[in-house]
Amino acid sequence: MNTWSYSRLRSFEECPAKYHYENVQKIRGPEHPAAKRGTKIHEIAENYIKGDLETSDCPSVLKDFSEAFRDLRKGYLLGNVVVEEDWAFDMGWKPSPWFGQETWGRYKIDAYIKHDDYTVVIDFKTGRYAGNEESHEAQCALYAVATAHRFPEIDNIQAELWYLDHNKITRHTYTKEQIEERKKEFTARAFSLTEAIEFPTTPSENACRWCYFGKEGMCKDVYRNF
Repeated sequence: MNTWSYSRLRSFEECPAKYHYENVQKIRGPEHPAAKRGTKIHEIAENYIKGDLETSDCPSVLKDFSEAFRDLRKGYLLGNVVVEEDWAFDMGWKPSPWFGQETWGRYKIDAYIKHDDYTVVIDFKTGRYAGNEESHEAQCALYAVATAHRFPEIDNIQAELWYLDHNKITRHTYTKEQIEERKKEFTARAFSLTEAIEFPTTPSENACRWCYFGKEGMCKDVYRNF
């Protein structure tokens, strides 16, 4: 495939065969209850920020972040906040349509705040955070790189992870120099995916334990896109 996202990149780097099943053959296993819950909470957060709920009270599932979500709601009404938007970019990291002919990468924004001299990209997280710190920081870095090219007039990009189940916020700030370095890193990693023609299995005890395709006995040695 010639497009990528952070979730696809992680899947490919964990096991190319798994990526092939999910994104080329379009095979989906049953959705995990935790994933369903996460989707539902994201919907509630979006509807609250946009003022689409029947009540103006902050929903109970967001109670630990009630003040922060009220601020997002106010910012949305003022036009300073966007929520749940699909953004995409081409190979030069310039903005492109989600399904554009030149589209190369895609990412979804949970919330975005634009200030005069800096921006904040926010990702809402449910479930555990321990053990995911490195992966989550990399996701923040990708958001920073893509957003910096979407709004080149902004010198300072801040990415935040709101762990809604743990009353915890992790913040990462990126300078232009850091963004350029991470851009090179992501470009190399993404090309390894979008130009791949072989998709071998890379079995490991931890990954295979939870993999639907492994449990179903579907794994082969290699898949080729010829």
